[in-house]
Amino acid sequence: MAKTNYWLTDGYGSKALVEGADQRDRWVPLGWSEADAPAGGDRVWMQHTEHGGHAQFPAGVVDTWQALGWKPAPPPEPVDVLHDAQLVDVQTPVAEPAPANTDSSTSTRTADSGAKQK
Repeated sequence: MAKTNYWLTDGYGSKALVEGADQRDRWVPLGWSEADAPAGGDRVWMQHTEHGGHAQFPAGVVDTWQALGWKPAPPPEPVDVLHDAQLVDVQTPVAEPAPANTDSSTSTRTADSGAKQK
C-alpha cells in the first residue's frame, strides 16, 4: 500500500513534501503544519537524488529542477545546537602545574602543631 504524501509549511513561505503520516507527525512538533501544494511566492525544499544535498527553490521552477535530479523532499534535519559535536566546543580544562621553587636560599618552614612558640 502506497503512503500518502503531505505538503508541510513552516509558516514563513517554505514548503516541504513528506511521505506518510508518520513523517508528517514527526515534523508537526518541530514547527511544521499541513498545507496546500506550493504556489506563487512559496519556496520548496528539494533534495538531489545523487548527492543528497538540500536546497530551496521557488515553486515556479520545481519542474525544471526535477529534470536535473532534484525532487521535493522533507526539510534538512534540525540542528541540536546544545548537543551537536560540531557546534559545541567541549574541552576538558587543563590544570596548570604549580610553579616550582627554584630559589635554594629560602626555605619554607611549617609550624609543628606541638611546638612551643617563644
